[in-house]
Amino acid sequence: MKLEIKLNDRIAAVEFLGHQGDLFKVRVDDKIYEVNTRQVRAGVFSMIHDHNSYLIDVIKGSSNKNLEVAAWNNHYSVDIIDAEAKYQMSRGKGSLGEDDNVISSPMPGKVVKVLVKVGDELKAGDTVVIVSAMKMESEYKVKQDCKVTDVLVKENDTVDSHQPMVIVE
Repeated sequence: MKLEIKLNDRIAAVEFLGHQGDLFKVRVDDKIYEVNTRQVRAGVFSMIHDHNSYLIDVIKGSSNKNLEVAAWNNHYSVDIIDAEAKYQMSRGKGSLGEDDNVISSPMPGKVVKVLVKVGDELKAGDTVVIVSAMKMESEYKVKQDCKVTDVLVKENDTVDSHQPMVIVE
């Protein structure tokens, strides 16, 4: 899996190359790292790289594509620039973190039902899409009153992780 990560003011190309147990192999730009990683508790990870140990706190930031990461006395703002973020930027949505207008699935799955069409007026909490992933069906709802401006999937489509499915305004 390839994506870009914006760490403070730096953008890095990141590719997950695989893992064997707790040992993960990741390419960041042109350098490959092997990092022993274990989740200690929700949002807290223990990492060992080159015989150095790190305790990393990961906290959801302003959106599901933004994380606040604390390591030692350092604090980082991390933005995930994946296909959805690039799509938003290409549609003139502006900077990262403005994802309230995009309904996407956090994991790969199959679209079971699309409950809206372009032009529909929705109320906060209305379901727009039902996706089946990992033998469970998940309903994706809007967070606020809005109008459907684009429907990017149809029933029985397969969706990738974070793929935009419905756009609202």
